[in-house]
Amino acid sequence: MKNLIAIILAAGQGTRMHSNLPKVLHRVAGQPMIDHCLESIDSLKPDKIFVVTGHMAAEVQQHIEARHAALVAAGEAPYSEVQCVEQTERLGTGHAVKQVVPFLKNFQGNVLVTVGDAPLLRTETLDELIRRRKAHSVAATVLTTNLECPRGYGRIVRNRDGTVRKIVEEKDTNVYEEEIKEINTGIYCFDCQKMLEALEKIGTENAQNEYYLTDVVEIFNNMKLEVEPVVASDNTETIGINSRVELAQAESYLRSRIARSIMEQGVTIIDPSNTYIDKQVKIGGDCIIHPFSIMQGKVEIGPNSVIGPHAHIRDSVIGKNGHLRFCSVEEAVLEDRVSVGPYASVRPRSVIKSDARIGTFVEVTRSTIGPRSDVLHACYLGDATLGTDVSVGAGSITVNFDGKDKHNTIIGNNVFLGSNTVLVAPVNIENNTHRTHNAVLKGDVKTDDN
Repeated sequence: MKNLIAIILAAGQGTRMHSNLPKVLHRVAGQPMIDHCLESIDSLKPDKIFVVTGHMAAEVQQHIEARHAALVAAGEAPYSEVQCVEQTERLGTGHAVKQVVPFLKNFQGNVLVTVGDAPLLRTETLDELIRRRKAHSVAATVLTTNLECPRGYGRIVRNRDGTVRKIVEEKDTNVYEEEIKEINTGIYCFDCQKMLEALEKIGTENAQNEYYLTDVVEIFNNMKLEVEPVVASDNTETIGINSRVELAQAESYLRSRIARSIMEQGVTIIDPSNTYIDKQVKIGGDCIIHPFSIMQGKVEIGPNSVIGPHAHIRDSVIGKNGHLRFCSVEEAVLEDRVSVGPYASVRPRSVIKSDARIGTFVEVTRSTIGPRSDVLHACYLGDATLGTDVSVGAGSITVNFDGKDKHNTIIGNNVFLGSNTVLVAPVNIENNTHRTHNAVLKGDVKTDDN
C-alpha cells in the first residue's frame, strides 16, 4: 500500500507483568507480541514501519534486527523496512509519536499508529481503518469497540452526527463519560500533515501530566476537521496485554483462531481447547490432531498424518501419512510414513527416512535412520547413520562419547542387530551383517566376522 507509514508504540515497561523481559517480547502462540504486530502491518506493504522503543530499548531493537536477519536468511524478507526510534523520556503516547515527527515532515499520506501489545489485531481490520479514512477524506479514523466492562480504557465521546468529538482517558472522565461503553483501542489512521499540525498543540493538562495522543481528536474538532470511528465487531481482536492474566487470555483467543483456521482447511482437531498450535505451523489436509499435542515454531506436517495424543513437535518437518504419539520431536526431519512413539524422543539434527519406525522409549539424536529401518524398543542412537532395512534390537545403544569427543556409528543396509547390542564408536558395520544379542561391536565389523 503506497503512501503509508506505520508507527508501533512499544515503549511501555509493562509493570504489571512483573518481568525482566520487555512486555512486547512476551510470547503469544509462539511469537513475541511485537512480531504479530509487525506481521499484520507488513502485509499492508507500508513504505516504512517505525517502532517507538523505551523500556529496555536495546533488547527490543536487537530482537527486531535478529528477526529481520532470520527472515532474510529463510527467503522470507519483509516488505517494509523497520526502524526503531527511542523515546528516552516516557511522557505519554503523544510524546511517543512526536519522536517520529522528524521523519514525517515531508510525507504526504496516511500514518497508521498502533500498539505493540495487541497481537490479535488482524491485517483486514487495519486495512479497513485506512480505507475509511481515505474514502471519506477525514482527518483521522480511530478503531473503537464496545465493552460491557470498559474499566481501564479511554472512552469515545461522539458528536450528534456520529463522528468522534473527543477521547477521554479514564482518569479524566466525569460521571457521565465513565458510563460510556465504547472505548478507544489506541489504534488510529491519520492524514500525516494534519496530524503533525495537531501534535504541536497538545499539552499536559490532565491527571497524568502526559502528552496524550487522544487529545489530537479534540484538537481536530476545534479545527473543524472530522474524526470517524471504525467499530471492531470482535472486541477480542483489540485486546491489549498489560498483565500475565491478559497474556493468557490473548493466548487462548489466538490459539482458538489458529485452530479454527486449520480446521477450515480440512484438518481434524479432536479437542481444540486442549491442543496447542503456534501461528507458524502448517498442517496438510486430512490430518488428525489428538488432544494434548503441542506444535511449536516452524512445523510442517504432511497430509493424512495422525498426531498425538501427547505429541510435542518443535521446528520440524513431518512427511505425509506420519503417525506420532506420546513423543517429542525437535528440530528434526521425518519423511513419509514414519511412526514415532510411544515415549520416544527424536532430538535435533536427526533425519528419519520414509517408512522407518521409532518405537517405545527410543532416543535418537544427530542421527539418520534409513528407509524401512526399525528402532523399536528402549534404544539410544547418537551420531549414527543407519542404512536401508536395518533392525536394531531392544536395549541397544551407541557409545558415542569417550569423555572428550563424540564419535560416529555407521550401519550399512540389511543389518540385523540383536537385543542389548553395544556399538562402541567409532564403528562401521558392513551391509548384510547379522549379530545376535549381547554383542559388543567396535571398529570395522564385516559380514563374515564371528
